[in-house]
Amino acid sequence: MTFKVTDDMRREIKTAVEALERTTTGEMVCVVAASSARYVLFPLLWAALTALLLPVVNIVAANTVTFGIQSIAFIALAALFLLTPLKTALTPRGMRLTNCRRHAFEKFFALKMNETNKRSGVMLFISVAERHVEIIADKGINDKVLPDEWSRIVETVVVDVQGGKVQDAFLNAIRACGTVLVQHFPEVRNDVNELDDNLVELPGATFLS
Repeated sequence: MTFKVTDDMRREIKTAVEALERTTTGEMVCVVAASSARYVLFPLLWAALTALLLPVVNIVAANTVTFGIQSIAFIALAALFLLTPLKTALTPRGMRLTNCRRHAFEKFFALKMNETNKRSGVMLFISVAERHVEIIADKGINDKVLPDEWSRIVETVVVDVQGGKVQDAFLNAIRACGTVLVQHFPEVRNDVNELDDNLVELPGATFLS
């Protein structure tokens, strides 16, 4: 999926977060990652397996498949798999899910979202390549909000991500999270905004998978 953060996306997400935080003591941060890992292992594995199986063609092709042809096939397939979105599709779903959750939790703690005064941080994380949505809430929130409430939001907005509508996914998720938060954590006068409301854009993934 081709993806680029635009100024309009940044502006609308920040405005939506600011609106949410005017109605609740919850603190929301939105994070977007183009990908949660550099997918290398399985693309190379599939390229190697395909090249190794080419001699089967010799059964009907009079031994025309040589080691040189296998080598060329491996290099061509490896390039195709590694330089296109196929690298993500060829990686097992469980591994992709693990990578996204690892990346999300790493960023949750890196942003010090577990250090707010009321333990009221909520992170909305989207990893575009894997079409993954994650909502992570700190202890102060989770003491009152059941995990199923976040899961229902994720199940709804992940459809937008799968359709390439990342901006819509963020905005719809922010509104849905706001509905949950205002029920359990209504606004308190003079509540201090402890976390940045701007969209956090993660650089290219460095973790190899």
